[in-house]
Amino acid sequence: MNATLPPPPYAVIGLGRIGTALTRALSRTFPENSVLAVEPDPRLRARALLDRLVMDAQEAPTPALAKCGLIFLCVPLGQLESILEGLAPHLGEKTILTDTLIVKGAVREIVDRVLPNATFVGGHPMVGADGSDAGERGDLFAGKRVILCPKEGEEEVAARVGAVWAAMGARPVVLSARDHDRLVAATTHAPYLAALALARVAGSLEEAERVVGRAFADASRLATLAPEVAAASVAANPFAAAAARVLADELRRLADLAESSPEELSAAAAEARAHRERLVPEGA
Repeated sequence: MNATLPPPPYAVIGLGRIGTALTRALSRTFPENSVLAVEPDPRLRARALLDRLVMDAQEAPTPALAKCGLIFLCVPLGQLESILEGLAPHLGEKTILTDTLIVKGAVREIVDRVLPNATFVGGHPMVGADGSDAGERGDLFAGKRVILCPKEGEEEVAARVGAVWAAMGARPVVLSARDHDRLVAATTHAPYLAALALARVAGSLEEAERVVGRAFADASRLATLAPEVAAASVAANPFAAAAARVLADELRRLADLAESSPEELSAAAAEARAHRERLVPEGA
């Protein structure tokens, strides 16, 4: 995306895993610019200041944010409305808001309701559950897709947000909020529910721990995500339940093939393998 960068300073609201990684990437990519932070946890604020990731870190939004050209919202969905209400008196006329949450329709609805005049472009960095050390990495977003979800007519603003992500090494991709949530339902939220089901079923078996190996660990990895965050994002995606039911139907079909036709099951497995190789390139 070739576009003018929003004017500095930039701000990050929420210094969790993604927010802290963002401050690292921003401070490394734009060392001449100031980065501001808002974070209620004093330990996280102190760490960001000690590591010189931000110029200033406050417990709640302050008038200093009015000077920011771009503000990243990196808070859980359940906290977003109260954060926006606190931000409202300190939002500059030319400030662009973006976010990093995994659902886009629900975020857009909250922003439009609380800040109807704000300039906002939804964003979703596709970094997944890259480990608890993600906040320590300044290159977390390098080479990763960042989905931007502007409304019709907001393409120029999305390009400016995308230019910041691109400068940090990410690959901006534009989708509508509806298409984003529909696709994420199938590729993230249904797999999350499947991981929960697998962990619950295996966990109910006596002595299952004696035979648990890499297959179970890989397939159930998403069940380790923080329930209050992951479950809330699934519940906020209107396409998630339908995607999970499609997955359940396919699992039943494969179970039937396992009982009745090894040849057809093998063919289905080969087809699935080809799909995965296309969707997940080697080394991704």
